[in-house]
Amino acid sequence: MYKEVGAVDGAGKQLIEDPAHRQSATERAAEALRNRLLQETWSAGDRLPSELALAKELGVSRVSIRGALAQLAGEGILSRRHGSGTYVNSVRPLVRSLHLNVGSDELIKSRGHAPGISEMSWRHEAADETVADRLGIPVGTAVLHLYRVRTSDGLPVTISNDFVAASLLPDQPLSMGPSLYAFLSDVCGIDVKFGVATLEPSLVSNDYAAVFGVDAGELCLTIQQVDYDLSERPVSYSVEYHLASASDFHLVRQGPSIPGTRPLHFAGT
Repeated sequence: MYKEVGAVDGAGKQLIEDPAHRQSATERAAEALRNRLLQETWSAGDRLPSELALAKELGVSRVSIRGALAQLAGEGILSRRHGSGTYVNSVRPLVRSLHLNVGSDELIKSRGHAPGISEMSWRHEAADETVADRLGIPVGTAVLHLYRVRTSDGLPVTISNDFVAASLLPDQPLSMGPSLYAFLSDVCGIDVKFGVATLEPSLVSNDYAAVFGVDAGELCLTIQQVDYDLSERPVSYSVEYHLASASDFHLVRQGPSIPGTRPLHFAGT
């Protein structure tokens, strides 16, 4: 979103980005850059085009591009070198990093393998205490339970159980694809804004060992996550079991925070 200001150039009024919409434009620019990294438009070590070129290409202001580049640099994806430009650190950590809320397909693709689903089912059931607590609903409330076994090059690597309150579902026959986020957005009209996850090492149970095709007691990473919409309403609760021998993750930590310093802002630039 842009507005006209008093300063003029050869074409008349100069257009600058409305500050009220600056954050969303920055987020859109960051997402567009992430997608290009996922598509391997650039490789590790490549220098990105200039801020002006990126702003023109993505249809946003240089302020938004600058904010997007700073965001990706803070996540460890890019490096900004004074007087030289912005460079790609590595494309692979982009989707294996635990700070990014991405689907299992992207995780598998990032390792150069073909994702798939060997088993998928869903049913309506009553929320138990754990599911009810995570979704902020009464115990016994109807929820949709989605079960999926994801594969990498045909081998099972992830088992996921996702729960969504039935009240959020449309009053029509369900048609679900491999992506829960796409289903929530396209069918339910709900866009996930962020997720809060807990991670812990665990051992593969007897039941899941048969699904994975491994011995019971093998190590796996259990991720429990609640996803929220823009109003911070919990919309889904997920429990994922990632076979440790087929998974590796990165955790990008910003900082350290130095007392007495202020975070950088680009709004006044």
